[in-house]
Amino acid sequence: MQPELNVLVVGMPNVGKSTLLNALRAMGIPGPTPKALRTSAHPGLTRALSTRLKLSLAPLVYSYDSPGVMLPFLGKGDKGAERGVKLALIVDIYEFLDLLARRLGMLKRGGVVDQTRAAVWFIKWWRDNGGQLAASTPLTTSMPTDGPQTHRRGWGFDFEWSVDQSEVASYDEAMIQRKMETCIDAFEAEVQEEEQEGGGISSTQEKKRFKEKLQSKRVAKSAAKLAARKNHM
Repeated sequence: MQPELNVLVVGMPNVGKSTLLNALRAMGIPGPTPKALRTSAHPGLTRALSTRLKLSLAPLVYSYDSPGVMLPFLGKGDKGAERGVKLALIVDIYEFLDLLARRLGMLKRGGVVDQTRAAVWFIKWWRDNGGQLAASTPLTTSMPTDGPQTHRRGWGFDFEWSVDQSEVASYDEAMIQRKMETCIDAFEAEVQEEEQEGGGISSTQEKKRFKEKLQSKRVAKSAAKLAARKNHM
């Protein structure tokens, strides 16, 4: 039996995913090949995962078309920029997991590093006590005179707090607890403020929501007119 290959095409809206699959299908199957996927100059035509589409006979290749996927919106201004930089740094997580798996002896057959197992182990460790240990790491009493006179502590992203030079000597569990609670309260207040200001969505998403609301109003208005006509008949 001839082995088959299944692929999934993923990308941003309106970049030509469906057009590419139609072209590959025309090249991979001999003879006249009708266009199997609908295309449009406007984004959003593909709204659901397509049925399996045969792209080639030799080798036997099938593909699925998918709706466009947008990049996540991380916020506006300096806060959004900071989140974007931190998110970009996560790319190093694979190097970290590789080293962690080797240290813990998490290897598959043939000596292949098991990064998935290492990731599960790390998440469990972090949830059980790692986060608390990271926040409780002893602070040095001396700081460079030419740099910031504060320490950064926390869990990364928005859950961080500062420890001034004057607080280093008294940085104990009680202070850590207060810092954590203040950090969480500030984060929740900031999230609520962003939601009220529309900071949780981009300008493109705002326009899309406005169009959807406008379309809903038009549909409701048409339905009301139709119902009124039926009542007068």
